[in-house]
Amino acid sequence: MLKDIIKKEILETITSPKFVFTFLLCAVLILLSVYTGITTYRSEQKEYNAAVALNKKNLESQQSYQALAGLGPKINKPPHVLSTIASGVSEAVGRVASVNIAYDPNLVDSKYESNPVFSVFGALDLTFIVKIVLSLFAILFTYDAIVGEKERGTLKLTLSNRVPRDRLIMGKVVGGYISLLIPLIIPLILSMLILLVYPNVSLTGQDWGRLLLMFLMFFLYLSVFFTLGLLVSARTNKSSTSFLVLLFIWVVFVTIIPKVSVLAASQLNPIPSVHEITAKKDAFLQQVQGGAQKKVLDWVKENAPNAAKDQKKYQEDFKKFLEDYQNDLTSKIDENNAALERDYQARKTSQERLAINISRISPASALMFSTMSLARTGLDDHEQFLASIRAYKPSFTRWVNSRMMKSINFSTGEQGKVNLADMPLHKFEPESLSKSLARTLPDFGVMIVLIIIFFAGAYASFLKYDVR
Repeated sequence: MLKDIIKKEILETITSPKFVFTFLLCAVLILLSVYTGITTYRSEQKEYNAAVALNKKNLESQQSYQALAGLGPKINKPPHVLSTIASGVSEAVGRVASVNIAYDPNLVDSKYESNPVFSVFGALDLTFIVKIVLSLFAILFTYDAIVGEKERGTLKLTLSNRVPRDRLIMGKVVGGYISLLIPLIIPLILSMLILLVYPNVSLTGQDWGRLLLMFLMFFLYLSVFFTLGLLVSARTNKSSTSFLVLLFIWVVFVTIIPKVSVLAASQLNPIPSVHEITAKKDAFLQQVQGGAQKKVLDWVKENAPNAAKDQKKYQEDFKKFLEDYQNDLTSKIDENNAALERDYQARKTSQERLAINISRISPASALMFSTMSLARTGLDDHEQFLASIRAYKPSFTRWVNSRMMKSINFSTGEQGKVNLADMPLHKFEPESLSKSLARTLPDFGVMIVLIIIFFAGAYASFLKYDVR
């Protein structure tokens, strides 16, 4: 009997005009989003390779280590292949950071900066389509699943044939959910085939694992709205009322809760602005630079008698003094900036965590956070990459200070030619799949809990539902 109910539910759904419309629209949007994502990823790859080559050329063209210290290497963030599925914050945050001896590095040059129109319309990725379009279709498939049959009189007729209510609701759940997944699964399979055959786009075994987990999250997210639709349909007496209630809940889940969570976190846990932190760093830098000039003059006056006795030794001592003093100054600047940055980042992270935890009651937020973490295009990946750049700065500073002082010829005033052979290189190890999965477990938990609550509510409500 259950098999017959499932079969009937599937046949009724897939032969309806709304299923045909849903399937065609989903196929077009999903394939278009993946193709657009691949095109964007390949374009970002070309930009990244060109930027790395240009940066290397610029560094090699510097005439002195002093010029190199002021310019510094530019660290470009490589694009992630799974940004084709979930672009995350990768387009909104910076993509390149300059590392020099004076300033703390920050990522700048976001896609929104270079082309502000993207900030108006946003990205059309697969996550967006699932979050907005397919969740609405889940509501469209279920808002009249029970109350609609009551209005048409078919529910009363079915139950008059002694069909058990528990089997009827289970048949509706299974059959309806299969019908909902068909417009998603078929385009997803075609999209994966495109990823496999598209040139210059390669996914590792770990990438495929991340992709499967993202698809699982998509299915859970749709299950939330599917079971919610059944619950509301089993608690109302008119299909119009059911649709309005579901639309209201959808707006709250998808748009209101995520925005309110950010506002609530900023009020509950305020932090200083980035401009205040920058002003404190600049003030300390000016203070250090002002004292440095006096320190150098004092050393020259104190050691002036030695210059007449042994000019060569005097120059070597002066080089050693400048190297040590320069390292001491840059260490003080780095320590001050690091202390300010640690405090700011800790407070900012605390505020972000509060906003994320508040917004996680919304399945839409849980979907976004989990897919961004799995695609490595989220806030955590951004912070880790920036932290790796800031950890690289001290090693570059020590190296360039050492080369800068040793290359000066006090007799001629000339500086030695720049040699980058032993310059330390920036290294960034992307987060492993196990760590990304551990970060997304709360989001999977939220989805599963909501599905259980909504399904249990729909099941219990239908058992007591008045079909008259």
